[in-house]
Amino acid sequence: MPTVLLIAHGTRDAEGVAQFEAFARALSRYLDWPTVPCYLELADPPIIVGLREAVANGATHIIALPLFLGPAGHQKNDVPTILNWARREWPHVRIDYATPLGVHPFIVETLDDRTQAALAASTRPIPLDETAVLLVGRGSRDPDSNSNVFKLARLLWEGRGYGWVETAFYSLTAPTVPAGLERCVRLGARRIIVTPHFFFTGIILKNIARMVADAARAHPEHEFLMAEPLGADERILALVQQRLQEAMEGRAAMNCDLCKYRHRMPGFEHEHGLPQTSDHHHGLRGLDGHHHHHHHHHHHDHDHGHQH
Repeated sequence: MPTVLLIAHGTRDAEGVAQFEAFARALSRYLDWPTVPCYLELADPPIIVGLREAVANGATHIIALPLFLGPAGHQKNDVPTILNWARREWPHVRIDYATPLGVHPFIVETLDDRTQAALAASTRPIPLDETAVLLVGRGSRDPDSNSNVFKLARLLWEGRGYGWVETAFYSLTAPTVPAGLERCVRLGARRIIVTPHFFFTGIILKNIARMVADAARAHPEHEFLMAEPLGADERILALVQQRLQEAMEGRAAMNCDLCKYRHRMPGFEHEHGLPQTSDHHHGLRGLDGHHHHHHHHHHHDHDHGHQH
């Protein structure tokens, strides 16, 4: 059976780390496969140390799955650079690369469940059509990843009776969380439910909660509620299993139609055709100070698991 290398972005928040490691244990039980949790940055072990642990434990087939919600630079550059290094380091080990969870009905359903659970804590008799949901993403410099959050927001709105489902981002792009909250108020929503497009808690979610509390103080006539992150929902585990199966069967495919590296997109022209690489801060943690680069041009055919 394969070993799953489960890759989180990482957080300095101990509660967030504990939630990810609990998710990894839950996934291992769900699949009945060995699962090695590791982090891109901000927490240990780094990805390279996770790979070494899997190989030391006798793994001959590793499926690396980035537990990232959208396709952005970490998934397109940092992780593939490490995996290409690992394939040269351990040529006898088959290493597949699964795609991020992305936009999927299971994600939409879980977001709706988290939203409905927050709504159940409401103390005011406000109708659903006067309720706005603000779906908050992490934010990225990758337009492909950011556009996914807007698509999820629309899917969350469809057929569910919410007055509005708006979108905001914590950082790196607009609209910001305070701007998103203000927009909901100005559109006439009497209740605003902030639903995070995040897997686990962490410093960012706690900062978002503070922004929501600030808005509640500024607009006491409105009700502000905050939903929980996705967490170890069984549908999320099932979607992870689907992504792993796709990778194992050679069906893992990135959507290249909106990739800034393959298509010249307004505002991102300087990134068109850039080579795939990483830096020590992200991809090369765990290499004991040795700096490795691997260049793979994005406009070439996909390599090993259809990675960028």
